[in-house]
Amino acid sequence: MHPIAPTEYVVPRHAPDVAASLLEVVTDLADAIAEENALLSAGYPAGQSEVSERKIDLSDTYADLWDEVAADADRLLAGDPATVRALMDSVVRLRALAAENAARLEAAMEASRQRVQAVLDALDGDSRASGAGYRSDGGVPLAARLSCLGTDYHA
Repeated sequence: MHPIAPTEYVVPRHAPDVAASLLEVVTDLADAIAEENALLSAGYPAGQSEVSERKIDLSDTYADLWDEVAADADRLLAGDPATVRALMDSVVRLRALAAENAARLEAAMEASRQRVQAVLDALDGDSRASGAGYRSDGGVPLAARLSCLGTDYHA
């Protein structure tokens, strides 16, 4: 896993920085999602890396920034067509990576569910074989309640 120092983004209040700030946040978010996708494909558990935290922070920053500029977005973004074009390209990349991320996260959750189910099945099989466990009426079989005869637990 990669240690990532948290980055604090400042929401700009004037037009020339808006498109550049949006581009920076969207690009960083896409990079974070790409990194998480690489970790998931390598078998790292979902949500266990610093990348997940970074992804959440960047998503929050993007939402805050967009809320700040949403009403005047057309006017603010129109000032720099090259940055707007780069922003749109980054958004397209972000959407593709987010779709891949969702699929990888779903696959990771399904794999976890299968592992949990395998453990539960093994425990169930073990309790059936040993006669231990609960009965259908909620009771516990006598063999499961009694300690081993002859065992001195106070010795």
